[in-house]
Amino acid sequence: MRLLSILVLVFMASGAFAQDAERVEAATAYVNSKGQQELMDDMLSPEGVMAQMGLVGDRVPEGKQEALARIVSEELAVLRPVMEEAMINGMAATFTLEEIEALTEFYESDVGASAIQKMNPFMARTMQQIGPQFQEMQTNLARRLQEEMSK
Repeated sequence: MRLLSILVLVFMASGAFAQDAERVEAATAYVNSKGQQELMDDMLSPEGVMAQMGLVGDRVPEGKQEALARIVSEELAVLRPVMEEAMINGMAATFTLEEIEALTEFYESDVGASAIQKMNPFMARTMQQIGPQFQEMQTNLARRLQEEMSK
């Protein structure tokens, strides 16, 4: 009886591992899809990151733009594979195989490809509109949390 129980557990576990492997494979295909890679290219471009950090225009000393872009590129080259692996693992742990496949199918469609290309400009406009309020909220939040911790 004990051997039968062990065999049932092993069989069930192998099925779960197979499902996990299928989700990881599907999540990998999603992350490696053209649209997702282009989105990350834009999101993790040196110009985009530098703009997010406010390292544009007069805020950068003359002659330093190229050096700063090189540094940002080097750091992003280290981050990107880590980010992709986290996305794959997070997606496989969060979504069902059917959901991952549906997301991939949508973003590979003409409508999905168009939508994903608009995601970074959409977020940039949104953050530009709420940027000052967001920074104020962060300042207020940090102050209030510090006050509470000091009580």
